Amino acid sequence: MAETSRELMNDIKSTGRQAADAGKNIYNEAKSEAKSQFNEAKSDLKEQWGDRYETIKHKAQDALETSEDFVKDHPIATVLGACAVGFVAGLIARRRN
Repeated sequence: MAETSRELMNDIKSTGRQAADAGKNIYNEAKSEAKSQFNEAKSDLKEQWGDRYETIKHKAQDALETSEDFVKDHPIATVLGACAVGFVAGLIARRRN
């Protein structure tokens, strides 16, 4: 009877180890698959948004150059416009208090 109990315990331990190993393998496979899918999605987003980023970047650079050219060509109008904006902002801030 003691022999049978030991064999049963060894079988239970062996089955437990096998189940743990199977669980680890399933976990590692799932983790690997999730990483793969994440990297694929990341790559797709970079591809999709990379072109848009470059377009926006070029438009922003063009707007900056246009603004600089306007300020250089019309310095007095620029300063007066900035003063007007500051004056209106001051009136609005004063009114709220």
